[in-house]
Amino acid sequence: MPDDRLGMHEPISRRDFLNGTLLASAGLVLGRPFQAPATRSPAEAWNGYGGVGDYARAHGNMYDVMTTAHRLRDGAFDRAIANAIDTGEMYDLVAVGGGISGLAAAVFFQKKRGGGARCLVLDNHAIFGGEAKRNEFRVAGQTVVAHQGSAIFLVPQKGGYTDAFYNLIGMDRSAFPYQAWHGPSAEMPLGQSPYDEPRNYGFYFGPQFGGGERSGVWVIDPWGQNLEGAPLTDAVKSELLRWRRGDDAGPRPARPIMEGDAISRELDRITLEEHLMALHQISRETVRTFLSPVEGGGYGLGPDVLSAYCNYAIETQFPGDGDAALGDQMFPDGNSGFARLMVKTLIPDAFPGPRTVDAVWQNRVQLAALDRAGQATRIRLNATVVRVAHAGDPAHAPHVVITYVVGDRPFAVKARAVVMAGGSWTTQHIVGDLPDSHRAAYAQFYRSPCLMANIAVRHWRFLYKMGMSGCRWFGGSLGNYLSVRKQATVGDISPSFGPDSPTVLTIKVLFSEPGLSIGEQGRRGRAQLLRTSFAQYERAFREQLGDMFAPGGFDPRRDIAGVILNRWGHAYVNPQPGFFFGTDGQPAARDVLRNGPHGRIAFANTDLAGAMDHRNSIREAERAVNQLAGA
Repeated sequence: MPDDRLGMHEPISRRDFLNGTLLASAGLVLGRPFQAPATRSPAEAWNGYGGVGDYARAHGNMYDVMTTAHRLRDGAFDRAIANAIDTGEMYDLVAVGGGISGLAAAVFFQKKRGGGARCLVLDNHAIFGGEAKRNEFRVAGQTVVAHQGSAIFLVPQKGGYTDAFYNLIGMDRSAFPYQAWHGPSAEMPLGQSPYDEPRNYGFYFGPQFGGGERSGVWVIDPWGQNLEGAPLTDAVKSELLRWRRGDDAGPRPARPIMEGDAISRELDRITLEEHLMALHQISRETVRTFLSPVEGGGYGLGPDVLSAYCNYAIETQFPGDGDAALGDQMFPDGNSGFARLMVKTLIPDAFPGPRTVDAVWQNRVQLAALDRAGQATRIRLNATVVRVAHAGDPAHAPHVVITYVVGDRPFAVKARAVVMAGGSWTTQHIVGDLPDSHRAAYAQFYRSPCLMANIAVRHWRFLYKMGMSGCRWFGGSLGNYLSVRKQATVGDISPSFGPDSPTVLTIKVLFSEPGLSIGEQGRRGRAQLLRTSFAQYERAFREQLGDMFAPGGFDPRRDIAGVILNRWGHAYVNPQPGFFFGTDGQPAARDVLRNGPHGRIAFANTDLAGAMDHRNSIREAERAVNQLAGA
């Protein structure tokens, strides 16, 4: 499709965001191999547009964050470490990483030690939150938001672990009210999260399925229609319907009740793909072609390389959370709401107003308040930690030296205790005196990438005309699904919503390649994510949506208001069989890192639990802080 038809040259698509100032965007670089024009830096061409508000310069791993991390991996800072500028600071605790786990570590530490203790959180991004961040667009005078990564939470069990932590940080509600339907059109059911599938859902089968149409085949309410009209063989339809309904050839096997019981250990010995094939009597090809983004999507890869226990980990780790009647809960911007509440708890001046969900969600971050001298907790942004090592023998060292860089300038601070709250892919390179046992454990951690594309549209009437509010697609296009959701009425979010309201379509792009090894799938996916320019991705999304939604009258030039890309090179932990409970009588790699601190250094982050969930980030942080209590 010509670039003009796609809206690649259309300045109005960005005018609403920029309050009338027409700035050159990386999205105007047409789809060609990634090479920044002479008038634009590689960073600008790779990052693209970032929206407005607190997170405009922190959408995913930005170009500078990515390149600095790769230099760290390759040893580029080894010489600079010796010449680091000593800031003269000594902290009782330094948390390396300002995501959910690092912020939670600071919260637990201050609760345990009281206001006299000094804590520093170091983060390599322009704002805290890790994957719990938001994107904000300005469309036709309205602000519309979406999540960059971490999205949903479940209603916590009253008096349980999650409930207690939410109370600790000022979470003043366990469930949200959501937008009401607005406008003359008949109401269409809408979900509360990107993962809901109401009856008005569609399946799109691309031309390669042999449907006889260049633009593919749509099936609306596919499960209710028993896949009637889908360009699939009867055998594949039967398998998919059997999987959907939970039908199998015999009595259903028992499910694990708690983490570590006999059933969960048995599941950890086989792949999720093998489990699905046996449970539902379905073929390997059906699993890989149609179920990989569903059954393996919470872990970034398809089920062919994942432990079967992955399908049950979260429910056994937090069995008391969740309320079927209330469904998945979600801040309008995902779990960044929790990050903001934690920062408000640690540094009251970080946000104006009271410590409430509404105020903290709506008010802007006061960046100058984060790293102010004299306060008990400080958060230092744009600070990439490149080395953490004890000042001497780890068993007897009086403190730990933490070296970080701001730009290319190295600085060093000291701490009596350190929580490594970043992911496994960086921690193993940063801790300079990491024991061989821990290095071997970290070598068993695999991570895979994810691209979260948030596409602001001026309305979603094109979907409404097609009779659906969300869809899944098959056949080689970017991502696998999207949905329109009603948002929680937090802060200044409009209380009503309808087909003519602006909204954001979130498309999650995963990079699984069934049949390859777990490590190779991750490496290939990262290579693709990193080598593709913003313009190439933007063009591909515009073409894809233009083809898919043409029956509803969708025009990418007219209807797309803007695109933000959030690139996460190591978004998901990928637990292989044996990850959770070990193999051949050997302890699980995660337990090597969880069982105790290494001198004055303890390890946190959700990947040590083997399941990407903000509650695991929190729980792993508390364990790490408790292990360091005597440091």
